[in-house]
Amino acid sequence: MIAPLESFPGMIAQAQLRSHFEWGRLQTFDQWWHWLLLLLGVSLLAWYIIWMYRKDSVELSRGVAFSLTTLRLAAIAGLIFFFFQLERRTDREFVANSRVVVMIDTSQSMSLRDAAGGSASATQGRMDAIVAEFSQGTLLGDLRKKHDVVVCRFDQSDQPTELATFPKIAESTESISIEETLVSRLASIREARWLYGVALALLLLAAVLAFMYFVRSAARRPMAGRPDPGIQSWELLVAVGLLIVAIVFGAVANLRHLELHPAEVAGIRPPTPTPPASVDESPAVPATSPADINWAERLIPRGGETRLGNALRSVIEKERGGPIAGVIVLTDGGQNAGGDCQISMQLAQEALLPLFPIGIGSEDRPLNLRVVDLEAPQRVFPNDKFTITGYVQAEGLSGTNVTVELFSGNEAGENELREDERTIDVGRSGGVIPVKFELQPEEGGIRTYTLKIKPVDREVELADNQKSAKVEIVARKTKVLLFAGGPMREYIFLRNQLYRDRETTVDAYLQSGRPGISQDADEVLFEFPKLADELFEYDCIVAFDPNWEALDELQIKLLERWVAEKAGGLVVVAGPVFTPQWSSRRRGDARVDTIKALYPVSFYYQGSAALSLGRFGSEQAWPLNFTREGLSSEFLWLDEDSASSERIWQDFAGVYGYYAVKDPKPGARVLARFNDPDTMIDNELPIYFAAHYYGSGRVFFQASGEMWRIRDVGDQYFEEFYTRLIRWASEGRLLRDSSRGVLLVDKERCFVGDDVDILAILQDAQYRPLVVDDVDVLVTPPNGKSRTIKLRKEADAAREGAFSEQITITADGDWRIELQHPTSPEQRLIREVRARLPALETERPQRNDLLLRELAEKTGGAYYVGLASAVQKGGGGQPPVINLIRPQEQRTVVPGSPDKTFARQLAGWLMAYLVGVLSLEWLIRRLSKLA
Repeated sequence: MIAPLESFPGMIAQAQLRSHFEWGRLQTFDQWWHWLLLLLGVSLLAWYIIWMYRKDSVELSRGVAFSLTTLRLAAIAGLIFFFFQLERRTDREFVANSRVVVMIDTSQSMSLRDAAGGSASATQGRMDAIVAEFSQGTLLGDLRKKHDVVVCRFDQSDQPTELATFPKIAESTESISIEETLVSRLASIREARWLYGVALALLLLAAVLAFMYFVRSAARRPMAGRPDPGIQSWELLVAVGLLIVAIVFGAVANLRHLELHPAEVAGIRPPTPTPPASVDESPAVPATSPADINWAERLIPRGGETRLGNALRSVIEKERGGPIAGVIVLTDGGQNAGGDCQISMQLAQEALLPLFPIGIGSEDRPLNLRVVDLEAPQRVFPNDKFTITGYVQAEGLSGTNVTVELFSGNEAGENELREDERTIDVGRSGGVIPVKFELQPEEGGIRTYTLKIKPVDREVELADNQKSAKVEIVARKTKVLLFAGGPMREYIFLRNQLYRDRETTVDAYLQSGRPGISQDADEVLFEFPKLADELFEYDCIVAFDPNWEALDELQIKLLERWVAEKAGGLVVVAGPVFTPQWSSRRRGDARVDTIKALYPVSFYYQGSAALSLGRFGSEQAWPLNFTREGLSSEFLWLDEDSASSERIWQDFAGVYGYYAVKDPKPGARVLARFNDPDTMIDNELPIYFAAHYYGSGRVFFQASGEMWRIRDVGDQYFEEFYTRLIRWASEGRLLRDSSRGVLLVDKERCFVGDDVDILAILQDAQYRPLVVDDVDVLVTPPNGKSRTIKLRKEADAAREGAFSEQITITADGDWRIELQHPTSPEQRLIREVRARLPALETERPQRNDLLLRELAEKTGGAYYVGLASAVQKGGGGQPPVINLIRPQEQRTVVPGSPDKTFARQLAGWLMAYLVGVLSLEWLIRRLSKLA
């Protein structure tokens, strides 16, 4: 999975280099009187020069006088030009590509199927159409011609998750860029040659006129050094003007094209193309295309809720102010959790951001019958009555009678026998109806029970008309050891309960007891088992505030082996007497360190101020605050289903005390917390229930021995709590398919979209931990398309031979997990996980046209029904969506610094200009015999 969506960064496609000229001194003339003073000063200086040169050249011809005056004024003009500081600057223009965000609904309702083309026999999955378009269609490719495209998914989270980013497709290739550069350079050479040619022509013409003037002057030299009034010397004036203009043309030709080499201008060598005048500032984006991505895997519908409003708001808030051109939303319009879409519409209006919803699915409720779930106990005992409950849901039907049948077969589901049948009224459309069957098995073994609904006419999907569940009829009793530091009330209640249970064998070891005491147990122990044969015969140990320090090192190691290697179930209940003593000791005692390693929680050390936060006495009871994992953990249910169990826990007044622990260990699951807000530490309530795997075994932590208080709600609930807990803890012992290992899952019932942890503890032929890097596991989803995954060796496993991996449940139904032992192929370990869709996603499965159309109309976008109308031909007279999304490129200009090369060249030209003008003036004055 790709990391959670922080933001959508705009990709800067290119930083264009653009040169321009400006007067540096103009920035200082920011007041009107600055210009007035400058104009007055220049005017006075020009008047003074004209007045002085008129007096100085009164005896000269008009042409010479005008020439001298022009030359001096030209020199002053050059100084003024220098004063204004002509500069060449190269600015960078950063162009942020226009961007389109494509949001895809991956909630569970998108996994539903609808009738295709009005035919009930042909069905089409909602997500299948999106996957096909992204893998083989043109939508993303067409969008990339004008925009960067960001694809993200949304469901039950408040923020969408980015899946892929595709940059805008470049409009030109490198070869075209080089060709365009060469064409531009040739154009510059032609312009420079023209300017230089004009300058040379003017210079030659000025030389000719000057020569003519001097020839005429020599031929008609006046007597006594006085000028001939008949010679006006207009040739000289014109020659001076042409000379000044020629210098200007030459300077412009050189300064406008500093990048040209003189040999290129002269045609001595061919023009050399230079790289384009731009700098690539785009971030490193993987060169992937939509076809390279496994969209079927990325777009697995997994969310139990649809938070469309929250997802839109998150995208709009992050994108506003950027080069966002539009947001395309592919969804069925489900909005069953989170904030109101009206807020998102208002934000989009303010940001001028158009939304383009594409409605997926059918506007009608699909006509379908399905088995939502089939609840059956995993294990029962011979001759015990048990109940199988099926949940039937009808879509598009109302007031119709349907027949539900229950069949049973062997473990493989073969040789089915019909156990019973019911005829039910499906009631209102969309309602879930429970159907219960009561059974009483007589023989041991594994039976497969299948609930089937007889199909009705025009039904969309027949594959969900049945569901199976396996029930193990266990022929042996569960053996439990009760281990207590003292006769606390919880211990006494549980001992009496288990002693009466004919499916359980219970032994009791009371550390404070003395030989001769009476205990309602099958066997009374006066010391903890010291031999492997004695300890390994137990399936579960329930320890009530035990004094672990009273056990020797051999007993501790034996206990640790029993949990880690033999899949023993350990239930530990904290208490006020011994738990504070051993748990607060620092590292160093091998026995205490081993015991602490077994627990799913870490403890505070002795002397920590936090020790006083735990308490075992109070005047007020506090109910338990179950986490999401706690509510979905079936072994904590007090009734047959989660909803009923949750109501019972809510009726429970709660507990008075708890023992404070520091944190859950890595991999441990916190299932419930003590609910007193005054006991919070770092905004976290104290842990009350926690559990984890230790090797192949399970360890459950309870922060105080107060579950007996639940008898106030009903006596049966205390028995139900510990019966389910002990069976869950000892499950690894009861389900050992092989003497060489065990395969476990952290949850056997879950919702679609949940993650399930798989753990395998394997041994080799010598019953030593198996030493390999990974093992293969075959995972078979409800559709029967198996795939192989690898369980990786746990680097920090409590013992060698532990392998784990996590899978995501992507479809409702039974998932089969099968492991073939690497060194003993004849031994197979099998587990099953049952998943179902959340109720929120199936209550209103039809497409919500009203909401999606409103999203489009209020934000200036357009609404399309189906992908075909949005991609190919438009819908409702509208053009395709790619034609309605206008590019919104964002350009930012960063001013550059003055070009030093240009400044040097300009200074040289100005110096040559001033020297030339003043030298020519001096020469004319000398020839005219002026001072």
